[in-house]
Amino acid sequence: MTKEYAQMLKRMAGLLLCMLLVVQSGCAADVRERLAAGLGKESVNIAQLVRMAETELTPVKAAWLRGWQVLDVMCCCVSHPPRFYVALRDDGTTLRLTGKPDAFNQMIRDARIVVDKAALATEIGAFYLDVTRSFRKVSYRINDLSGIHWLPQPKPADEQRRAELEARYTGLIQPPTAEPSAAGWRVTAWMIYDRTLVRHRLAIAADGTVQDSPEVVETDMPLPYSGR
Repeated sequence: MTKEYAQMLKRMAGLLLCMLLVVQSGCAADVRERLAAGLGKESVNIAQLVRMAETELTPVKAAWLRGWQVLDVMCCCVSHPPRFYVALRDDGTTLRLTGKPDAFNQMIRDARIVVDKAALATEIGAFYLDVTRSFRKVSYRINDLSGIHWLPQPKPADEQRRAELEARYTGLIQPPTAEPSAAGWRVTAWMIYDRTLVRHRLAIAADGTVQDSPEVVETDMPLPYSGR
């Protein structure tokens, strides 16, 4: 390969990279504007928030969700950044999912999903809990005890309480796994809400819609909390 040919290839690669970045930037801008336009029908303030450069729009992976994309919206402009999940349909329709399980099921029905495998039912169950959780308090899903955010500087009583909880739930808290049921699938998953441990028993229908039966199993755990 001659020096001139190598330089030409380098210039072509650089040009292709620039074109790709322009396309990606344009797509991101299009998503932001379509999202803002859809949410503007619900709230002008939310639309303005989405249009702000400080607001991050992070796509949430869900390859099985046809015709929709789900975005994690978070504005980094204040000390306690507003955050919510929203679904954007290809035609510009929006559904806010945070704290709204009915909106989640509306999206799922529209996507015309067929849940014929345990792996898909498991993914839908975990996805449901992640995107419908409220950010008014500390909330996150756990697969085992290692996912719990314990107090960083516990008092002796906190350490004792943690030891009791670890003895009680080691091996019991596991990642969600779907099992077949008469109406579709059953999925058990675990969530932390502030200082509370909740077991969610999810019934997932063949069309992917979710019915949640939460059960509080522990309170006053030695965990950081929002104080709200």
